[in-house]
Amino acid sequence: MQGLLSDLPLLGALELIHTTRQTGVLDVQTDVPYAVAFVGGEIVSGGIVDWIGLDALYACPLLAESGSFSFERKPVTGRPLGTFNHIVSDWARTSDEWQEVCAVIGSPSRYYRGAEPLFDLEGGRSVRGAARAAEVPVFQVAQFVVRALRDGRLEARDRFEWFRLKLQPAPRRAGQTPEPMLPLGQLIERGMPLREARARLLNELRLGLRFTGSGWVWRDLVWEVQQDTVATAPR
Repeated sequence: MQGLLSDLPLLGALELIHTTRQTGVLDVQTDVPYAVAFVGGEIVSGGIVDWIGLDALYACPLLAESGSFSFERKPVTGRPLGTFNHIVSDWARTSDEWQEVCAVIGSPSRYYRGAEPLFDLEGGRSVRGAARAAEVPVFQVAQFVVRALRDGRLEARDRFEWFRLKLQPAPRRAGQTPEPMLPLGQLIERGMPLREARARLLNELRLGLRFTGSGWVWRDLVWEVQQDTVATAPR
């Protein structure tokens, strides 16, 4: 089974796989590519590249209107993450709420600082970093940060968790000085526009770049691009 999301909404494809009790993997290609694994029509796993689990699945764009999907029957093992209707209902709700949360925080990669526990470090901490430290879902911490920002208990920092990543230098033309292979944060400090750094990293991921954490980085970059587009759109 395969098709375009503009012709068949993903909810319809999920329901078809469930009701026919299929076993295999559904691949979805949209702004954020992700996969959902089924055993006997029940969801047993899902996520974005190497970011796997319910936290990752609920961050996937369930109601994307553009892109494509394909389902391949193949051996899959695992226990259901929950009842199908409950998972899909929570997924739809959380996916919508993520958009509202990111309209405030940008993405879970952004750093915040304040007197709140986990964020009281000198340089602050990202939402994802705080979630890892507290061993709680990223969405839970993101919601907390939204409340803390509105109450004035935290402030945003001009730093993102993906700043530590490095990119291969761009091809050098004759007479050009070689571009240093530095963390993106340092390149930004040296003058590279934030928007350019974000676009370059996202493009590399789309071209096949993979590393530990590439799933959550991809998800956060797309959220940031979406919020940047909204912020710069003519009013």
